[in-house]
Amino acid sequence: MLMPNPPPQQSVASRVAHAAAQTARLLLGLVLLGMVLANVANAIARYGFGAVFIGTDELLVFAMIWMVMIGMVLVTVERSHIGLDIVTARVGPRARLALSAMSHVIIAAAGAYAAWQSLAFVGRIMANQQTSMGLGIPMYIPHVALTLGLACTALVAAVLAVVDLRDWLSGATPEEPLERAAEEAL
Repeated sequence: MLMPNPPPQQSVASRVAHAAAQTARLLLGLVLLGMVLANVANAIARYGFGAVFIGTDELLVFAMIWMVMIGMVLVTVERSHIGLDIVTARVGPRARLALSAMSHVIIAAAGAYAAWQSLAFVGRIMANQQTSMGLGIPMYIPHVALTLGLACTALVAAVLAVVDLRDWLSGATPEEPLERAAEEAL
């Protein structure tokens, strides 16, 4: 689903972030559509003609990994990740900001740690020059998706934690999450 066009009074950073999110959503949709078509073509070839497209399943798994990691960053930017609504719905705006800041600090710390560990693993794979069995794709390509997805999510979460803490300390009302994250990140 594409987001509505941003109002003209938004800053350049907000418009750039909005356009980037729209483009990422469109690309994710197109990649998913391509994956479905490849899967259908592979199934028809396999069961209809007894032929198999070598590496299709492998390619589908690698594409899914990239989609999940890009989606994780988008979900974090938009603050639409899984939350405990049972708690946040029962507290006031200041407590909600504090809980949001705390959850973003945890996401940032966990994401940064996992990204660091993933980077070490990617280094080992690159040193071994490991390739995939079906297509011969260097295995660092799917694995670096984890590193980048986790690192970008950690960065976005850290920015959102700072924004939430600043709002909490100043008593300000939070703005549209995507716009606020764009302002702070750029």
